[in-house]
Amino acid sequence: MSFFTVSKVSTYSLKLKRSQFISYVRHCDSLLDFRSWLSQLRKDHYDASHVCWAYRITENSKLDQHSSDAGEPSGSAGFPILKILKQNDLIQCGLVVIRYFGGIKLGKKGLIDAYGNAAENVISDSLLIKWVSTENYILTCPMELYGDLSQAFQKFDGSILEDQSGKDLKWLVNIKSNKVSDLIYLISNVTKGKGNLEKYKNSEQ
Repeated sequence: MSFFTVSKVSTYSLKLKRSQFISYVRHCDSLLDFRSWLSQLRKDHYDASHVCWAYRITENSKLDQHSSDAGEPSGSAGFPILKILKQNDLIQCGLVVIRYFGGIKLGKKGLIDAYGNAAENVISDSLLIKWVSTENYILTCPMELYGDLSQAFQKFDGSILEDQSGKDLKWLVNIKSNKVSDLIYLISNVTKGKGNLEKYKNSEQ
């Protein structure tokens, strides 16, 4: 089964019986990434009535999916948002729908339809791309090999998330899961066996 994610942040606005529903969808690399984005949206929309959300994120080969009604009647907001993510086979992304209450109650069914439509429309306006599983590793080697390894890694299909180098080179890197053996070979070749690759263990779960 293929999964997809969004290439960039998209937004959509829906007005229904004087209430405004503003939806956002964004690629999120991790749960920490999603929480940071959600926190910023809450600050940006500090005067909103409800900030409802759902996410589907895989970390350490496990799929984590969750949603929140954020004060709306149980099952009327978070569940329909999450349902839309599932229907579109989306992963590594979060979807947030912000409501500004207009004074007219919609009822539970009306809310389910409104939040579902807001979620569905923002995804329809987004460019979906095929998701490929990636993993984070700690790459280390003697500092004198920094230049050689940096040059070789630039040609490799991966990214340096953080340079933690001190006395020795130490990078937090993100690579496709099916490229791990290729990176091990590259490190061994460039560093003449002096380099090391170790699976990154995130303590902030």
